[in-house]
Amino acid sequence: MRVIQAATKRLVEKHGHLNDINVFPVPDGDTGSNMAGTMRNIVTTSTKSIERSIGKMSNVIAESALMSARGNSGVILAQFLCGFSEGVKGLKRITPSDFSNAASTAARRAMESISDPREGTILTVINDWADHLKANCHNYQNFHELLHDSLEQAKLSVRSTTDKLASLKKADVVDAGGLGFVYLLEGIVEFTERGSLRDNAEDYVVVNSYSPVQDRVSVDSLEFLYCTECLVTGQAIDANALRKQLSPLGDSLIVAGTPEKVRVHVHTNEPETAFAIAATFGTVSAQKAENMLEQHRRLLADVQQQTGIITDSTCDLPEQLLNEYGIRVAPLRLFLNDEEFVDKITISTEDFNSRLASSTSARTSQPAPGDFKRLYEEMQDHYQEVAALHVMARYSGTMQSSKAVGSMVWNDNLTMLDTNTLTGGLGLVVLRAAQRAREGMTAADIVRIAEEESQNVRVFVSMDTLDFAVRGGRMTRSQGMLARLLRIKPVLEFNSREQGKVNVVAKALGTQRSEDKLFAMLARDMQAKGDCDLQFAITHVNVPKVAERYAKRMEKELGVAPLYIMQASPVLGCHSGPGACAVSMLMSPKVKEA
Repeated sequence: MRVIQAATKRLVEKHGHLNDINVFPVPDGDTGSNMAGTMRNIVTTSTKSIERSIGKMSNVIAESALMSARGNSGVILAQFLCGFSEGVKGLKRITPSDFSNAASTAARRAMESISDPREGTILTVINDWADHLKANCHNYQNFHELLHDSLEQAKLSVRSTTDKLASLKKADVVDAGGLGFVYLLEGIVEFTERGSLRDNAEDYVVVNSYSPVQDRVSVDSLEFLYCTECLVTGQAIDANALRKQLSPLGDSLIVAGTPEKVRVHVHTNEPETAFAIAATFGTVSAQKAENMLEQHRRLLADVQQQTGIITDSTCDLPEQLLNEYGIRVAPLRLFLNDEEFVDKITISTEDFNSRLASSTSARTSQPAPGDFKRLYEEMQDHYQEVAALHVMARYSGTMQSSKAVGSMVWNDNLTMLDTNTLTGGLGLVVLRAAQRAREGMTAADIVRIAEEESQNVRVFVSMDTLDFAVRGGRMTRSQGMLARLLRIKPVLEFNSREQGKVNVVAKALGTQRSEDKLFAMLARDMQAKGDCDLQFAITHVNVPKVAERYAKRMEKELGVAPLYIMQASPVLGCHSGPGACAVSMLMSPKVKEA
């Protein structure tokens, strides 16, 4: 295990450089972070293992790798470790010949996991290294000599990648994944030599550039936008069949693992379809879908900020704004008729809201700890500190879960805020926080201002049905029947001044009067606040025409157009039912000119 720790330490030290030269398959600058994150999790989950035999310990490491693999190179690395585990199965000790045979098996399994393997990638370096081991394992008396010699071959191989892929040649760099594999070998070799790693070791591999080079291969569009990943757990999983079904969805497809656990990675425009296909082979977890073009654009912008922003999927902000400001979102778990989904990953908001009306039960649950852990660890590679802004803790354990996981990852560099609001109210507060982070503000200052702003948020919701209030126990069945007969349409407020408490603030006979009362309360609060800067957001549960009508009335009567209109997060639909429309208003003191 100490050898794996040494290899990880070297990779983590060098991960920033790997990000800087990452241009293939997409110039999004995250290969180093993905490989380092994969290895860090292997160390974290495997360190306490009491296994002594090489075969059993390799299996523990392989299992850990599959559970935590991130990105193209991370998944290939996980498959390599699974293949190595297969090669040493049943062995208590290992000879140089055993090691070389296991390396050959690992290289073959890594190659088999990829639908379209390319020369000039990490696969090339792994194969060249394994071939050299196979040809020379009988020429050495000990492991150190064998590993040291094979490392030199891996260095030669990674240098050759520049001329094997057009994007690498254009950027004048080596393959980042291949170099990451070399760094792992370096850590192992140095540990066998010295029993430790030097803190400031020189670079074994001279790379042609030591500054970010993605602008040399910049792109304006990508055929497939989303880096999509998940873990499939089951029995006798047919990886080849799964790979065949996923293949038409995109490229960079990797299906890696064992018959019981398979890690899927694919670049696609249809993440939900990929997850649905994977679900036919077993239980799907650890889903992720990231927009690679937005990652690339942020990288080219060379934006320097010390504070990262994280929230949860009750925060309603358009995807374009989430991507523009690099806001990380932990997805809630959703349940429709007891079928579980991951918010905005395995089911879209539009699909959830459309299915809501015919559902017999609908509820939400806080994000899984593993989702928070992945997000917080990914943010370590980009920021010095984090500001976490979440849905009101009064009705959700989301913030508590975020704090428990985030504090372990970030220690004292995490600042939390219960915003006491949700949907567009949370969206407006988070957007302002992200803008301040982009300007270089600290997490403490961002959260201090966001706390003040959350008290100046108003979220009013007009409801079309009371069935969900009855179903959720907030109203008796007889009250619901009477309200339906009288066509009573209530207006709710999620009151941030009362820790997000839901209050019925108006009751009206019919839809038009309900709308009138909602706008009257907006005007009342605006007048009470006095001269201030206003921002609005309109979110709705599958009633776009109502939202458009509200937007026109808002501009006409209040003089301000909404910043955005979008489908509301499922938590609002579960609470207020189909047909609900929420108007969120943020009133900020005007900034005095100098």
